[in-house]
Amino acid sequence: MSSQVDPIQIARLPENQREQQIRSILQTLFTLKEDQAFQALRSVIETLASRASDEEYINWCKTTMKILASYPDEVVKAGLALRARVVSSLSKDLQNRDQAIVGRVLQLLDEGTRNKLMRNMK
Repeated sequence: MSSQVDPIQIARLPENQREQQIRSILQTLFTLKEDQAFQALRSVIETLASRASDEEYINWCKTTMKILASYPDEVVKAGLALRARVVSSLSKDLQNRDQAIVGRVLQLLDEGTRNKLMRNMK
């Protein structure tokens, strides 16, 4: 999966196209075995954390979180848990950048979406 996905290119798309692409990526991710999903997501997050501009990273995260929050709680919880494991496997500087971007993105989301994500992060 990760070979054909360029998250930076996707992050530059207009929001509706970006949403279609990311929705499709998430659906693919949900069908993979856990170790494959981990590697695929790690490749995406590592690329964004190391090479994307803040705007690109924020676009990607905001769209992904909005889509993820549209799923039932157990899917949201599993998605966030996988993401947390992936981020903790990155170098400290990439972890710090990711944490800063995600913090900013959470402020940009509407209250309902933010509350659902926060509730499932615990």
